[in-house]
Amino acid sequence: MRVPESWLREFIDLDWDIEKIAERLTFSGTSVEDILRPFNVSGEIVTARIVETFHHPGSDKLLVCKVDTGKRVYTVVTADKTVKEKDHVILALEGAVLNNGIKIEPREFGGVISEGMLCSLEELGLEEKSDRVYRFPEPVAPGVNVIKEFGLDERVLDLEITPNRPDCLSILGVARELSALSGKPLKKPSPRVSFVDEEIHFDVIVEDVDGCPRYTARIVKGVTVKDSPLWLKARLVASGMRSLNSVVDVTNYVMLELGHPVHAFDMNRLKNKRIVVKTAKGGERVVLLDEKEYELKGGEVLITDGENILALGGIMGGMESGVYEDTRDLVLEVAYFDPVRIRKASKAHGISSESSYRFERGVDPNDADLVSLRLSEMIQKLAGGVVLRKFWDVYPKKIEPKRVFLRKERVEKILGTKVEEPGRILERLEFQVKSVEDGYEVVVPTFRPDVEREIDLIEEIGRINGYEKIEPRVISLPAVNTGWNRKQLFRKEISHFMKGMGFDEIVSFSFLNSEKMRKWPVVKREPILLTNPISSDMDAMRYTLFHSMIQVLSENFKRQNRNLKLFEIGKIYYREGGEYREVETLSAAACGLENPDDYTDKRKVSFYTVKGILDELFQRYGVRAEYREAELTGFFPTRTARIFSEGKELGFLGMVDPKLLDEYDVKEETYFFEIDLETFMELASEEPAYRPTPKFPAVRRDVSFLLPRGFKSLEILNLFRKVGESLVEEVGVFDVYEGKGVPEGMVSVTFYVIFRHPERTLTDEEVNQIFERMVQRAEEKFGVKRRF
Repeated sequence: MRVPESWLREFIDLDWDIEKIAERLTFSGTSVEDILRPFNVSGEIVTARIVETFHHPGSDKLLVCKVDTGKRVYTVVTADKTVKEKDHVILALEGAVLNNGIKIEPREFGGVISEGMLCSLEELGLEEKSDRVYRFPEPVAPGVNVIKEFGLDERVLDLEITPNRPDCLSILGVARELSALSGKPLKKPSPRVSFVDEEIHFDVIVEDVDGCPRYTARIVKGVTVKDSPLWLKARLVASGMRSLNSVVDVTNYVMLELGHPVHAFDMNRLKNKRIVVKTAKGGERVVLLDEKEYELKGGEVLITDGENILALGGIMGGMESGVYEDTRDLVLEVAYFDPVRIRKASKAHGISSESSYRFERGVDPNDADLVSLRLSEMIQKLAGGVVLRKFWDVYPKKIEPKRVFLRKERVEKILGTKVEEPGRILERLEFQVKSVEDGYEVVVPTFRPDVEREIDLIEEIGRINGYEKIEPRVISLPAVNTGWNRKQLFRKEISHFMKGMGFDEIVSFSFLNSEKMRKWPVVKREPILLTNPISSDMDAMRYTLFHSMIQVLSENFKRQNRNLKLFEIGKIYYREGGEYREVETLSAAACGLENPDDYTDKRKVSFYTVKGILDELFQRYGVRAEYREAELTGFFPTRTARIFSEGKELGFLGMVDPKLLDEYDVKEETYFFEIDLETFMELASEEPAYRPTPKFPAVRRDVSFLLPRGFKSLEILNLFRKVGESLVEEVGVFDVYEGKGVPEGMVSVTFYVIFRHPERTLTDEEVNQIFERMVQRAEEKFGVKRRF
């Protein structure tokens, strides 16, 4: 927001220069980004009167003027042939610099020396485009310094107002801040309006009370819409707005001054002479003042005359009810609209106006009387007309100010310093304060929607008193624990383990695109959708780290990084049984070469690479895991498994479906696993069990079976453990062979069994007996055939 210095000083008498004002505002939380000079003009630019004009002797396109500044008469050549005698104009003399950078010097035009230049508003920086020399509508004294008189040397504070401070989106609001900071009194406007008593057929009806809790209207008759005076144009341009006409400029001026957007309707364009505030049903079409047609979504607040849409409430007026040169009678609107409804409508239609910017942050619902009177006063002065005494005010349920109790000792405790008269600081901010024995009963003004609690009042006291006054000190707190807890240590150990396995750690967003999750759900969990996502690509909480991990792989592939081993320890979120779940997981993805740093190693990451990492992890923590074949959407069948231990599901692993990888432009076989860290930690042994070094030798036996493709080797391994009982120390798969000598559709799998007795040496005879019993039971139970 831009705040002209001269306008600000009309509300408060300060002996601070503008640099100090900027500093104090910034320290108090109202950040001043820059001090601007909006008008790039300098030198001698004065008012003057045309005393004589005649055609240029050498050109039909030029006019020679004699211009009187009160001190002397200058000869000036101009291309604007509409200039005539007795016109009051602006003359730039030798040495002056105009807004477009032109420096004025005497110049010859066909034998005539032009001693200056008649200025348009464009050349002064007051219009984007001018087609003629500016002429004052009323006579002015010649020789007046235009730069000083009309504020073209204005300095402007460029403020960054945070969304929670709508009260500072006005000259009055910023002046209030300075009043509190300096202790100087605030000079609020006291409008003086001449009323007339006249009965008129007009009414205000508010049907959408939730969207428009308050709507007020005044009527001004007999106005003359004309060009605004130069001082008003200059002030609006300095504030970042352009001038249109006297009525529209006044509505913008009052909005900037008091912070409450207003609107003026042409009363003669209202059918039935009434205002009806409605809720949009959806599908209606309206052309707004930006000359664009909009189709309404439904739920917008509409200002209508009962039949036609006059404005999109709180956002922008309609073309059909605007103020034009032939407008004579006005309906002046001062309303309060629900901030949430305005924000939704503004966002839905992509319209951001000065009005919506303020309404969606929250204006004061209880300043309508002052704003309406100030608006009427300004229109009377600049556009004429008479103001009807009757004031239409529809306010079915008054918005009352909040009341907050502030404890005296709480102020010092929070701020860490003693503040003299904290109640007085709040009063300077226009809070109503009543001192009681142990604190203050504070009534929060309705122009401060951000103040709701005691801590908010303390923040106000702190920033106005000055945080820089608080003496810094080192904070010391007693230790409440002896270090990291078991969960933190466990997480750290897992991270170190994965890094030791050659994986890089990543951290990804907790939000995902729900469309991608619906297409590739992976696991059956109920997602949590966001009601107000920051973007359409992040409209749901992740219920698995899978999609985040694949997205990171995709970004790496785009940068030619194809040998990847990534892991993340992060939380997932989902609904289960009507309740929300938040679970910490370990996920990892791998693709490309197994060992890219060794050019002799051509192996690529496989299912068993990832499974081997998990086996090592489980073994370290004494967890016996079981892998069961599974089918998961997004993973390749026959290369995917769920992981269980002691009847609890730990997670899953598998090869990612190539079709899914194509969508992410990942061109390598990719393997992924996800482990529930909380369940894993429950099953993990805090300390490994001690087992003494065996005193007696082990005996190993191998056997190869011809197994049909797809047979689960785990069943044979479990059988071997069961038959061998306590003598079996270890079982496993030693080799898998397909090729010559193996029938089609069959696989030769070699199993090994390691036997050991804890108290003696086993004999070959007893080992052979037990092993033969194992093999026979496997052949009988599963119908498999021993190969050798």
